[in-house]
Amino acid sequence: MQPYTLPQIGMMLHMQPAHAESIPSFFAHRTALVAELEQIGVQAVWVTEHHFDPQSLSASPLLLLAHWAARTQHIQLGVAAVLAAGRNPVRLAEDIALLSNLAPGRIAIGFAKGGPFEAQKRTFGWGSEQARADMQAVVGAVLDRLMPQEHAPSAELALQPPPHWPLPLFIASREPDTLAWAAQRGIGWMSAQFWPLDMYDAQAINWGMAARQTVDALLARGLWIDDDGDTARQHALAWLAAFRRSKQSQWKVGFRGPLAEMDERESLARMIVGTPQECAAQLHALLTQRTVPRLAFNPMHEQAATQIDQMRRLLQQVVPQLVPHELPRRDASSHGLASRA
Repeated sequence: MQPYTLPQIGMMLHMQPAHAESIPSFFAHRTALVAELEQIGVQAVWVTEHHFDPQSLSASPLLLLAHWAARTQHIQLGVAAVLAAGRNPVRLAEDIALLSNLAPGRIAIGFAKGGPFEAQKRTFGWGSEQARADMQAVVGAVLDRLMPQEHAPSAELALQPPPHWPLPLFIASREPDTLAWAAQRGIGWMSAQFWPLDMYDAQAINWGMAARQTVDALLARGLWIDDDGDTARQHALAWLAAFRRSKQSQWKVGFRGPLAEMDERESLARMIVGTPQECAAQLHALLTQRTVPRLAFNPMHEQAATQIDQMRRLLQQVVPQLVPHELPRRDASSHGLASRA
């Protein structure tokens, strides 16, 4: 294998309580999980934003990040992604700026228009085509506050506290115009777990045509490692089927969900699944064919202890196979707008 710089290794932390688990206990256990991920060497934790979903208790992801920041020291904490349409951009910019000072250099924020969740769409308008334009308008206004340029607010309207840099920012979008706009504004992009790699590559092209800065992007992938490759693949496909069933009631009418039209082979191609050797080969192929500054893995299991075990196996049994020679690893400060003061 040829050597290359490793991406930042993170975990997507889904906020799904166990059956009959009390909500306070659930949040305490998730906080302990973030602290343990930091201890084993995971470099970042990412949380989504969802509303009205008993299987995803993350309606206020910035609050979660603030809580976790107080109980950790080094791990980067990110949102993938804030659903921005309809938000007050000044208040949102103030919240992000304050959070960036609570955990200096450790916060990363993505923005999105919202997925195919019917209750969210009815209540907030998220997920519609109009939400795309609304999201871009809000994010643009947030960026004007966070990093004022030609339209700097007057001194009495400047953010207090001002944001602490580095503060990596991203757009989760598949639209070429939105990606070009993000590149022009100096922010990176995100690619979701169920999107194919050619979608990530298309994002990179559309973003790169307008970019003036170093690539910064987040790619999410499902993860399952087992000593037996066939067992790993069977588990991953069973998890995917269960995931689709559990989310079906949340999706908008007519939406069949991720991977609905794909066979097993294509579904597995969107995950990192197999023995440690097979997973290393999959990651090697992924990383040698494209620039991926950040990877966020979703261990495909609902129990926190198993998620920890999967991330430990990734770090101890898979990642060491990727780089045969010692190379500098990326850290939180090596991405995005690190030069801003």
